[in-house]
Amino acid sequence: MTGPVYGRFDQEQLDVQYSPSSLVGDLQPYLDDYAEHSRRARAELAGVAHRDLRFGPGPDDLLDVYGPAGDRAEGHPALFFIHGGYWQQLSKEDSTFPAPAVVGAGGVYATTDYTLAPRARLAEIVDQVRDAFAWLWRHAADHRIDPDRIVVSGSSAGAHLAAMLLATPWRRWGLPPAPIAGAVLLSGIYDLAPVRHTYVNEVVGIDPGEVRDCSPMFLSGARCPVVVAWGEHETDEFKRQSAEFAAHLRARGCRVTAYEQAGRNHFDAPLELAEPGTRLHAETCALLGLP
Repeated sequence: MTGPVYGRFDQEQLDVQYSPSSLVGDLQPYLDDYAEHSRRARAELAGVAHRDLRFGPGPDDLLDVYGPAGDRAEGHPALFFIHGGYWQQLSKEDSTFPAPAVVGAGGVYATTDYTLAPRARLAEIVDQVRDAFAWLWRHAADHRIDPDRIVVSGSSAGAHLAAMLLATPWRRWGLPPAPIAGAVLLSGIYDLAPVRHTYVNEVVGIDPGEVRDCSPMFLSGARCPVVVAWGEHETDEFKRQSAEFAAHLRARGCRVTAYEQAGRNHFDAPLELAEPGTRLHAETCALLGLP
């Protein structure tokens, strides 16, 4: 019998704890839902879509902006969404599904690509997403966005990357020190130490320096309001990570709303961003200042 490799978990147990698909019968239908809902969203918003905007020189340095609807010239709030996929899968093409609900409420929706592991190290991915956000902030006026009302969001690995935006020394990017108005973090990973000991690291290759520098749990950052949510049907470790990160943020002065999404799992939880009438959509609109 092997002993613990992290906390109380042996290798098999730890791998299961960091395998969200262990709690769903088949992952593929959820990925298909992302793709199909996103395809429909792009068709619905074709008239207000600005796709493949280049924020850097690399082949994956692209983001999409949807909205605003109508002819109002004043700045609109924007939701900047980062996809998950354990830093290895998915793209902005799978992440358009919340756009109609955000644009329909009066906001702007943006989502970005990033270079997937193992073609990029995690620290490089973090900086790439920072570059994408900085580009959007600088070009806010071009898309009728109020730069003081940009909320960041992400699911799973995307929540990790969004949380890293909160811990960014933005003056190095030429931005004000606190350019983020709020964050919506879904089923995220905020302490990379256990992940480094799982099957995930066979591809991602997180090293001790990245555990130190790319774990939001160990970093200080912005004090904007934050929503931290996770599905009812998540592993204990994903639930622990979310609850402990919410406590970390509160201890640093953030106004935090933390809750479990009843009946949801790791993969269908972010779909509530696209569903008016759900708590997640309402919490997101509240941060954006939308009805």
